[in-house]
Amino acid sequence: MMMTGNQHILIVDDNTSIHQDIQSILQGTLSEADKELEALESELFGDHPDDGAGVVTTFEYDMDHAYQGEEALEMVGKAAHEKYPYALIFMDVRMPPGMDGIQTIKKIWKDHPNTEIVICTAYSDYSWEEILAELGNSDKLLFMKKPFDATALKQTTLTLITKWNLRQETFQYTQKLEAEVQERTKELAKLVEDYKGMKEKAEEASEAKSEFLANVSHEIRTPMNGIIGMNDILLETELDDDQREYAELVKYSAKSLMSIINDILDVAKVEAGKMEIEIIPFELKDSIIELEKLLDFSVQNKNVEIRSVFDENIPDQVMGDPLRIRQILLNYGNNAVKFTEKGQIDILTELLEESETSVKLRFSVKDTGIGIPKEKMEKIFSPFTQADASTTRKYGGTGLGLSICKQLAGLMNGTVGVESTVGQGSSFWFDVTLEKAWVAETRDGEPSENEQLSPDNTNGDYVPKELNILLAEDNKSNQKVTEQMLDQTGWKITSVGNGKEVLDAIKKRNYDLILMDVYMPEMDGFDGTREIRKIEREKGAAAVPIIAISASVMPRDKERIFAAGVNDFLGKPISKNYLITKIKKWTSDSADKELQ
Repeated sequence: MMMTGNQHILIVDDNTSIHQDIQSILQGTLSEADKELEALESELFGDHPDDGAGVVTTFEYDMDHAYQGEEALEMVGKAAHEKYPYALIFMDVRMPPGMDGIQTIKKIWKDHPNTEIVICTAYSDYSWEEILAELGNSDKLLFMKKPFDATALKQTTLTLITKWNLRQETFQYTQKLEAEVQERTKELAKLVEDYKGMKEKAEEASEAKSEFLANVSHEIRTPMNGIIGMNDILLETELDDDQREYAELVKYSAKSLMSIINDILDVAKVEAGKMEIEIIPFELKDSIIELEKLLDFSVQNKNVEIRSVFDENIPDQVMGDPLRIRQILLNYGNNAVKFTEKGQIDILTELLEESETSVKLRFSVKDTGIGIPKEKMEKIFSPFTQADASTTRKYGGTGLGLSICKQLAGLMNGTVGVESTVGQGSSFWFDVTLEKAWVAETRDGEPSENEQLSPDNTNGDYVPKELNILLAEDNKSNQKVTEQMLDQTGWKITSVGNGKEVLDAIKKRNYDLILMDVYMPEMDGFDGTREIRKIEREKGAAAVPIIAISASVMPRDKERIFAAGVNDFLGKPISKNYLITKIKKWTSDSADKELQ
């Protein structure tokens, strides 16, 4: 790299001859000694001396002259303003009657800290220690005694000018880098802002989807409650064989529709991060036996045998989420029933690993059904996927069940898989690690939709005692369904259509329990429940048990319902057995009437 061009120099001295000396040395003809020095440099370094860093310097100097400190300050400011700053200043120390050189340097460096300065003086006005005390340690300051040695002056000037130019290049490069960094930072900030915007839009879209699914679920569940409830009541009457077959077909179709609705809602819950996994003690073997019974009921019209094999080395009690484990196995089992016309379906529970505190288990459902082609197995756990498009037309289903199984297993830190041979059957499995349960506890939770839709196992003895029940339900068909479900109990049922009518009713008489629909006109179940609790507090009366009934079953809906002050919750469609069980729970003499 070659550094060329005119370099701006300022000479500050009250003595005119000093100006002439410096100018003649830097711009004048070479003396014999200078010629000898240049010849020696050329011999050593070539025609263009190199500063050792690959920089060849061939400078010419533009020199300005100031005779007092104040004048120098003005010229330095002007040169900087005109973008032609001084690279080097020769500064005399004694310049009466104004500022001396040291004070002038201090003021120059205040606004132009990178200026190279050579102090030139013939007197010892300041010692070097005193100068440092005034100006501080600086690599931009040299001291030169008068009279000047021409060679030393030229070499000092060349060195300082070169240094100044390199410093300027460094500043320019740094500024360029800073500008690039600022530009990149702006771009990054814009990307972050765009990402935030996209994230907000995605969250809004997810929220809108969840809201849409919740609304659709509510609107479908409400009439489905009437269809399923009325159909169950119809099945309890005297029917001929054809009529019973038709009613059973309606029940099967309703269960299929509810299964689709539940699958869609489960996907929405997982995507929204609302699916909760419980860790509670439960009897694993009992859960498998219950599952076997459910599947056994499903294959009554098929030549299929349901068997369960349970490794006896597995502890009786484990810690986990029995509802979600059963949901996965039930999905596997329902698929096996759907695609198996004859043979057997095995539910296998194997012990893979065991430690002092946990067990790693493999749950499998193995069938002798149609099997899955090898090329289709890779995507079988993806949403809306089935092995063949014709499968949906022949057997039905959304293709969501296995996707939900994978997501649920993942939430329990488990894995899923499948092994299959076309024409011979399939084996769907999932592995999960469960902690051993040291203290026996019982689960008192809400059953799955499949449990609510399964046949009643009660013996018909529903009457613990005479009860007065207030039913708040605006849908007439659902109101009729609930009344019919409770008809055989001997309980007195009073029905109203909204929250205001509930408040009017409780002013006239006391009720043992209130069945409160959530969404009603004029006053909904939220406000109605809050008003009831307010009245009870004001009167100091005992809290009447309130069971909320709603087709809105998303987690956030349940949270709002319980926050209003209800004791329990039933999701539509309601099973007769579970409704009566809940009522008996909250009206027994030993019932804990505190809010859940």
